[in-house]
Parts: sequence; structure tokens; C-alpha cells
Amino acid sequence: MPQLPEIPVEAHIAGLERRWTAAFQRKDVAEMQRYLAEGYALIIAVQGAPLQIVPRNAWFESLEDYAIEEAAIDQIYINVYGDVAVVDMLWRQKASLRGADRSAQFNLTDIWVKQEGDWLLAERHSSRPEHPGSARPLAFPLECELCE
Repeated sequence: MPQLPEIPVEAHIAGLERRWTAAFQRKDVAEMQRYLAEGYALIIAVQGAPLQIVPRNAWFESLEDYAIEEAAIDQIYINVYGDVAVVDMLWRQKASLRGADRSAQFNLTDIWVKQEGDWLLAERHSSRPEHPGSARPLAFPLECELCE
């Protein structure tokens, strides 16, 4: 049987992100568990507060109280450094947590690590995008094949 060509790591990671997003939207804990490294944590940046760390089990427990209408990756950018992949995304969701609105666009950074041949999600960092009028260094829109 002929060998199928290997897909680039970036494309593989993008596929994992999309499958993770679909599992999140379905609240399919068993599916999501398959993608997570043992020490997975969600790290949330909250203005005026220290970083908020949500360990793996606490994150899954909170999922029970999440009402998810929509979750989508609007843009994705991936860099691979050996056995580590860093993914930056614009993530959009329409959802609530224990009745409080969590609908917004987020800037998510996922860190994937290759362990025993599998890519696993080790950390997710969540923050909100800057206001369009915010002062910042000269920047250019990100353009890449996998970004859309």
C-alpha cells in the first residue's frame, strides 16, 4: 500500500484545535480529555487581578455550568519549535457560565507538547483583545496560509 504524505505539523495542530473546539461546543468531556496533557491548566488574565489558574479538573467541573450556543476559531496562527507548538487564536463564543454572560472574542494561546508521539494541549492562556484605539507599536495584520 502506498504511503500517504505526511501533513505539516502546523496543519495537524490546526486540525486538533478544530476538533477540540467542536468537542467543547458539544461539551464532550471524553473527547476533550484525549487532547489534554496531564498537567493541563487554563490561565486567565483579568484586568487588575493576578493571573487566574484553572486546573484541569476544575475546568471540566465548570463545563457542567457552561451554556454554549456557539464557539468558533476566527483566526489561527501556529509556530512549531521541535516538540512544542504555540498556537495563537482569535476565539469567539456565545455562552454563559452559571447564568453570567461569557460571550466575547478572546485571544487564546495554546501550548501543545509532543509526548510519546502524540500532540497534547498543556496550557491555554486566555485574554481579551486590545481596544482598536489602544496605543501600540507599529504592527501589521497577520497573513498566513493557516491563519484563516
